[in-house]
Amino acid sequence: MKKLVLAATVCCSISLLTAATPKTDVVIETKDGILLHVEYVSEKDDTATVDIRAALMPASLCEEKDFPQYIPKGKLKNPTKMTTGHCLYSGKPFVTRSTSITAADIKKRYDSAMITLSAGSEKKQLPYFGVANGHAWGFNLTPDTSAGGGNPPGPGLQAFPFDSRMDTIQVVDVGGSRTTLYPATGFWAKYRSLEPRVSLNYVPLMPTGNISLLNFGALGIGLETSVQIPEMKFLPLKKYSLRLRGGLAVSYHSFSQDLFQNGQATTDGKITLLPVMAQLTLYWDLKPKSMKMTISPYFRLADGVIFSTVNTSVKSQYLSLLAPGAESSRSGSYIGNGFAASLGVEVRPNKWPVSFYLDGGYMMHAQDLTGSYFAFNAGASYWFGAPAGEPKMLPVHYIGQKSVALNLKGTVKEPDGDALAGAAIVVRAKGSTAVVKEVAAGDKGQFSVELEPGLEYEVQASKDGYVKSVLEISMLSNDKKTRDHEFILAPMTYSLEGVNFKPDSDELLKGKGPEKALMELVKFLKANPGLRIEIGGHTAASGADDENSRKLSKKRAESVRKFIISKGIEEGRLTSEGYGGSAPIADGKTAAGAAKNRRVEVKILTE
Repeated sequence: MKKLVLAATVCCSISLLTAATPKTDVVIETKDGILLHVEYVSEKDDTATVDIRAALMPASLCEEKDFPQYIPKGKLKNPTKMTTGHCLYSGKPFVTRSTSITAADIKKRYDSAMITLSAGSEKKQLPYFGVANGHAWGFNLTPDTSAGGGNPPGPGLQAFPFDSRMDTIQVVDVGGSRTTLYPATGFWAKYRSLEPRVSLNYVPLMPTGNISLLNFGALGIGLETSVQIPEMKFLPLKKYSLRLRGGLAVSYHSFSQDLFQNGQATTDGKITLLPVMAQLTLYWDLKPKSMKMTISPYFRLADGVIFSTVNTSVKSQYLSLLAPGAESSRSGSYIGNGFAASLGVEVRPNKWPVSFYLDGGYMMHAQDLTGSYFAFNAGASYWFGAPAGEPKMLPVHYIGQKSVALNLKGTVKEPDGDALAGAAIVVRAKGSTAVVKEVAAGDKGQFSVELEPGLEYEVQASKDGYVKSVLEISMLSNDKKTRDHEFILAPMTYSLEGVNFKPDSDELLKGKGPEKALMELVKFLKANPGLRIEIGGHTAASGADDENSRKLSKKRAESVRKFIISKGIEEGRLTSEGYGGSAPIADGKTAAGAAKNRRVEVKILTE
C-alpha cells in the first residue's frame, strides 16, 4: 500500500512514545495492519494509554479470536463490513477507553491534528494522512466512509480534490516549519502567477505602397502566448499603473492581388505571409469604480521573421502576347525581416479569465519581397494562468502537539484615547480573502478573539467613516500565548482637541491636554506607516475671511506639522494647509462658537 506522508506525520518505533507529549486525534497503524483512531490519555516509558474512537481491522483479523493482545476482548462489537474486506468498528464517540499499547506494536503514527473541510453547510474534521493521486486525504474511520475521487492509497481514506473551493492548504510542524501543499509552489505555479494567455484574432490586411489589393478581406489567424513583467507603478499616474507584457505571436495571412504592366492588370497574384514575431506591449490599466472591468489602452512593438510565398499567373487574355518559351506562371518562397507597430485597447471583465482587444497599425516586410501593410487585429485572449476566484473554504492542518489557541484581546480607540464601540475585528489568513473569524468590539471598545496555530494571520479593525488598522501576527509555533493589542481608528477628518495657540501667534500652548492629543496622533501615525495626513489650521470666523487669517492658520498648521516631525514621523507623510475662517463649524459671533472654529484638523489623505 503506497502512501505519501509528510515527514512531520511519520514517526516510528520507540521514539514515537518518548520524543513527544500526549497527542489527541491521531491515527496509529499497527504492525498487524490495524488502523486505530485514538486519543492519548497518558504515556509512560514505552507504553501509552489511549481511548479508541474507531478501529479498522484487516479481513484476516475480523474475528475477535484473532485480535492481537492489545485489543480488548468483548469491547469491539457490530462491525461494518467494507468492500475491501476490512471490518470497521466505530464508537459514539469511543469504542473502548484506557487501552494500553506499546511502541513495539506500532508501525506508524500519524501525528496530525485535523484537516478541516466543508461542503455546503456541512463541516467535518478528519485526521490528516497526506497527499496522493492529486488529492488531499484524511482518515475517515466512520461507517459512512467514502474513498471517492480516485484510487485511495489505503483503506479508510477519504479524498478531497484540490479545486477552486480551497484557498490554501498548509502544514505546520511543532518546530514552526511550514509547508504549502496547495496551491502548488513549483515552477508551473510561478509561471501561472505571471498570467500567461493564449489569443485568437482576426487580422484583415490592407496592403499599401507597391502592392495593390483587389480582393479585400485577407483573413488572418494568430496564436499568442505571453508572460507579464512585474507591475510598475508611476507616481504621476497615482492609482493607475503601467504594465509590460512580452511574448511570441504567430499569424497566417493570405490575399490576392493583380500585378500591373504599362498600367494594365496583366497577372493574377496570390501572397501568403507567416510572421513569427517577438512582441512587447505597454499597457495602461484603467479601473473605473463604476465598471466591473479593466480598460487598458496599449502600444505594441513586434519584430521577427516573415516567411512568404508568391504565386503569379498571366491572365488568359494576355497569354498570346507572351514571347515564345516565356513562363506563364511563377512561384517562389522568401524569408525576410518583419517589423510591426500598433495602437489598441483591451477590455477585461473582472470575473472572467478572458479579455477582448482591438488595435491597428503597420507591418513592414523587407528582403526579397517588400511591402508595408496596414493591419487591424480584433481578438480575444484566454488567461489560463489567472488566479482562482473567491475561496469557499480554508483547510488548515497543524501537525504536532495539541496546542492552546492564542487569545488576542485588547481595545479599539480613537486617536484622542476614547473607546470606539462597534468596530469589526476580522481575522484572515495572510494573503487570503477568506474570513476565519469575526467579532465586534463592545461598548467600551473591548474585544477578544482566539487564533488557532498553524498560519500567519492578518487581523483588521474597521468601522464606517474610519481608517482601518491591520495587525499581522504569526502562529507558527506551538506555545501557549496571550497578547494584548490596541487598535487606533481615526475618522477621515477630526479635530485635535485641546491644541491651541497664543493670541495672534503660531506658538503652541503647552499643557497635558494638547500634548496628549499630539502624542496620540504620533502614536497613530507610527501604527499606520502607510498613511498620509493633512494638518489644517482654522481661525475663529467672527467676521469676513481675509488673507491675514489664512496666513496665520497656515503658520499654526505648520507648527503642528513640525512638532510631529520632531517625534520621528517622516515629513513626506505630512502636509499643512491654512483655511482661515472659510470653514466654520459653529456660529463665530458667540464666544463658544468662536472657540470651536479655532481648531486644528487632521484629514486622512487617500489615493
